[in-house]
Amino acid sequence: MKLSEVLKLQEEKKKPGAGTTGTGSPPSTSPANKKGLKVLRTRETPNPNALQFVLNAQILNHGNKSWSSKSDCGGDKMGEALFSIDGVDKVYIMENFVTVTKRNGVTWKPLSDRIWKTVDSHVDYYKTEGKAELAGIDVANYLSLSQDDKKKAVEMVLNRSVRSSLAQDGGGVDLKGIDGNVVQIHYQGACGDCASSTTGTLKYIERLIQQQLHSDLIVKSV
Repeated sequence: MKLSEVLKLQEEKKKPGAGTTGTGSPPSTSPANKKGLKVLRTRETPNPNALQFVLNAQILNHGNKSWSSKSDCGGDKMGEALFSIDGVDKVYIMENFVTVTKRNGVTWKPLSDRIWKTVDSHVDYYKTEGKAELAGIDVANYLSLSQDDKKKAVEMVLNRSVRSSLAQDGGGVDLKGIDGNVVQIHYQGACGDCASSTTGTLKYIERLIQQQLHSDLIVKSV
């Protein structure tokens, strides 16, 4: 090989994108998505059974999508394709990532590569879900609020103080209801069967809600 050709190859290796990014590397046969969306890297979560697949763009501007079976997906091609992979238990989508939870006893290799290729092939942009209107709620008098306004007040706390932190670990939380002074929540994504979600995380959420709304409130996971 000529010296000029050697130097050219060395320059090519220095260009951005020539190497891998993050904790995971793309499968060698990963197909291209027509919309230019692709997985950049994988990110481990506190839950060893959940892995976050980080994308090169935000596919959901607000809210989240959480599926536990192929029938939950409502015809979504990526969701159905993921649940066709043996070992996939749950799928959670938020912002620029897809978190996949595997069943106990299943190893990530070669499962993670199959998931990577499937997300690359089928991922798409999702329609933005409407944001709840939270303006004008007097949270200082939480106990006197209507049931709907109480839910909006709790959603406000979850949005500004909780959900962004959980998202970094590939998970989320959904408000299921309020029964008296008991706030019922449901964990999503990597938080679903993570041991810390029923102990430290739950107490952390409860403390934030008590501080921002009312000290008598109790938070339970359902």
